[in-house]
Amino acid sequence: MRLQEWFKGIVEYLDLRHAVLPLADSQQALDSWFHTRQGELLLRREQQALEQLMPSTEAHRMLYLGAGACRLLGDDYHHLHSFCISASPSGTGNAAAVADFDALPLPSETIDTVLLHHALEFSQYPHEVLSEVARVLTPGGQVILVVLNPISLFGIAKWPARLFSNQLGWRHHSLRNRRLLDWLRLLNLQPEKAVSGCFSWPLGCGDSCQEPGPLERAGQRLRLPWGAFYIVRARKYTARLTPAGSRLWRSISAPLVPGIEKSAMRKSPHRKKVD
Repeated sequence: MRLQEWFKGIVEYLDLRHAVLPLADSQQALDSWFHTRQGELLLRREQQALEQLMPSTEAHRMLYLGAGACRLLGDDYHHLHSFCISASPSGTGNAAAVADFDALPLPSETIDTVLLHHALEFSQYPHEVLSEVARVLTPGGQVILVVLNPISLFGIAKWPARLFSNQLGWRHHSLRNRRLLDWLRLLNLQPEKAVSGCFSWPLGCGDSCQEPGPLERAGQRLRLPWGAFYIVRARKYTARLTPAGSRLWRSISAPLVPGIEKSAMRKSPHRKKVD
């Protein structure tokens, strides 16, 4: 009996340590983690990679959804209007509204670009979040996803760190690149380009990590897919209507209008008869 209770306690402990908390409860703690030395380096590498993927032409609206409580990547990226929605009511920063990411208070097809900054892996229901993003995107709009890579040094270190560390940055979903690409295609979001970065995770490093090291430069040059994060840009395509029947024009049945009979030309009283 004691063995069974002991085993049950271990299972409950593991479930608790591996569970992903609601983003509304963890967003403020995640925002604090991104302001640490390791988090700031990760943001710097992501900012450099985003310069290669963000739209170069001007668009109207951009929506920012992030794991942090404020806009950690604060560039507008050639958009006329950009705004942020926060998941937590505390520490919203410069957010325009507070809402669940899987139920956005926005009309359908109104946003030109959506930037998801680690919002998928730190949400309890990432597929619902992505489906909601596809709903608010305009036809031809773009979504940029910044995701932690499970196939990396950081992704491997996540599993033991979950058991011994209380930092919420280690508690997130492991979203592989291929799995995310399948989700995108199911939502009519066609992937266009992807990059990866931060190949050497800076655990315990000092000022030497401020500049890219040999491993970082080699990964960027060879475009290796094993960075601590990867970024995917996808475009929304709307299917066109396909005629169910024949494509020939059908004749239009219009009602017949009786013609007007021409009356004989009346002689003018002032006109003379010509013999």
